[in-house]
Amino acid sequence: MTDLYLRSIYLRLAGVIVAVVALALLATAALSHRAFERALAPEMATKVATVGATIRSLMLKSDENRIDFAEMYGIEQVFDEVRETIPEITSFAVTDTKGTIVRQHLKPPRGAEEYFNQPQVLAALETPELVPPSVRVGDQYMVSLPIVTSHGALGLLHLGVDANFVDSIVLEMLFDVVVILVVALFFTLELLHFIAGAKLESDLKALGDAFERGAQGRFATPARPVCGHAFGSLLAVMAGVLARVNAAYAQLAHDVRDERKRPAHERHGALEAVQAGVQSLGRRFTFGAEIAERRGDESQLARIRAPLFIFILAEELTRPFLPGYVNQLLVPIPGLSAQFVVGLPIALFMLIVALAQPWLGVFCERHGTRHTMFTGAAVAAVGFLASAMASSVLDLLLWRSLCAFGYAMVFVASQAYVLEHASASKRAKSFSLFVGAIMVASICGPSIGGILADNIGERSTLVVAALLALGSLAAIRQLPDPVHVAVASTKIPRLAEIATLLANARFMLVTGLAAMPAKILLTGVCFYLVPLYILSIDGTQAMAGRILMTYAVLMVVAAPITAALAHTRERMEWLVGGGLVVSGLGGLMLLAGGQVAWVFAAVALVGLGQSMSISAQSALVGEHCEAEIRRIGEGTVYGVYRLLERLGNAIGPMLAAGLVLAIGYRHAFVAIGAGVLLCGLLFLAGTRLSRRPLPQPA
Repeated sequence: MTDLYLRSIYLRLAGVIVAVVALALLATAALSHRAFERALAPEMATKVATVGATIRSLMLKSDENRIDFAEMYGIEQVFDEVRETIPEITSFAVTDTKGTIVRQHLKPPRGAEEYFNQPQVLAALETPELVPPSVRVGDQYMVSLPIVTSHGALGLLHLGVDANFVDSIVLEMLFDVVVILVVALFFTLELLHFIAGAKLESDLKALGDAFERGAQGRFATPARPVCGHAFGSLLAVMAGVLARVNAAYAQLAHDVRDERKRPAHERHGALEAVQAGVQSLGRRFTFGAEIAERRGDESQLARIRAPLFIFILAEELTRPFLPGYVNQLLVPIPGLSAQFVVGLPIALFMLIVALAQPWLGVFCERHGTRHTMFTGAAVAAVGFLASAMASSVLDLLLWRSLCAFGYAMVFVASQAYVLEHASASKRAKSFSLFVGAIMVASICGPSIGGILADNIGERSTLVVAALLALGSLAAIRQLPDPVHVAVASTKIPRLAEIATLLANARFMLVTGLAAMPAKILLTGVCFYLVPLYILSIDGTQAMAGRILMTYAVLMVVAAPITAALAHTRERMEWLVGGGLVVSGLGGLMLLAGGQVAWVFAAVALVGLGQSMSISAQSALVGEHCEAEIRRIGEGTVYGVYRLLERLGNAIGPMLAAGLVLAIGYRHAFVAIGAGVLLCGLLFLAGTRLSRRPLPQPA
């Protein structure tokens, strides 16, 4: 029995829990959708009836002035004014007491005349104080209001509401329900992991290790205590057995040594056989006590996921509405267009994160991971709260800089925490916790942030982000005290080293033609263009959040699959180049149309392309720059690579802003997509040329 077998039991139990939650959420979604449909029509009828009551009062006033009902002047102008205010009203009609049309404006639905003559419609004249329920007639919902004076009934006012408008509201609500369903599932997994998963997995691993040690004949008592585990009593019994076995072996070895000290004629005749048996036992099995290694406790690794998830979620909430929020706070800045100013907070955020991380790595080494994380989350919380109270884009730049600095601190400290507590052989697997928390937050944050911004406003959503950042402080306080382990110290690249790598064609092939274009596309398209473009075509911030969620979902689903395919250098190169080509095609999708569906398709292709290339890019740096790594060190090479990659994050919004100013939103999508597509093709051509053998001299 191994820890893998025990962990499989936990995964099955978790799967059952998630399946039950998913079924409950699906049932809730179906019932909510029906409830929306039932409640929407009466609410819509009430709204339209309020407008109709105003028109009816004008008709009644005309009647009081002895103007004939069929000859009222100016009623069409009133209809036009109402239409401008409430465009979903698509037809107006006035009928007499027999259902005959007296006045008609705009196009009535098919079957309207038959509907106006129905007895149940005309019966509303007998109860003028009641508002009849709306009835669907053709492609419109009809709201009919009786026009009754003190001396008798005059007729009915009929207002038609476009059924597509009602259906679009129901569909919008259904989208929100589906988004909440997906987010709730991911939240369930995170809560399950936080409440039970991390500790149970650690406990199962401890139990599995105990069984494995026994099966391998390693009877040495473990160096770490067994207290605090869910199977502590069983492990304590096993530890007691090990202690007795070790004590018996030690006593036997002591007795043999004492016997050998006696004179030869007094020794027991079987001493040689007993000594040979003891030596054989010592060779076959391990006795004594294990020596504790100077490393972090891997059981503490999973504890970083909860605070990291909560904190990253706070920042991800802002993705769908931040450009629109900046647009509301615009003030004239000499020399900068409005498009550039809107992109400034995003670019500044990315630039601070890129430039601050090397120095923050040194800070983290001096002050510890927990202290650095706590400080960063507190600084970001202040930044979120101040951003909610910003009066112009100028002070927003300052507060977003605080958010960026706090984000960089938390990011650096989280990476250092993983390095502290993971063994060298399991660091790649351990970093999946780190990446997993970020990706799940990327799924949940934009969608929920868009819904919140549409319903409670951008400022209130920023307050929610501040509360989440403050909530992460409580989780950070639960992290263990820093441990002192031998990890590579952070080194800030020198200018000469950066210049050397910038002049290196192999390094720039991966960085300049792959990593930087991918990040420019991500921030320029997803973080800048998508939120602003959706608002420009009368979409909602919730819709922008759903689109950004599509990107994150594809990354979570497809990235592990493509990472498993990256076995060789040649495959990595094809994945990186192919990913850039697919991402670039995403931008070109806007050539086909400018509707929301095409934006969805564009972001989906960007997500698929990024998932293809993201895992292989870092590995290719090592493959292409082996000589540079030997000469100036792996940390320096990867440090410069990460720095340039993050500078691509900062360039993206500014480049997108310039393109919007020059050629508009749709063509900005296309231009960035075409540029990334070209980079992908050049990367593939460059890697093919670099692998071609040099001609031999004659």
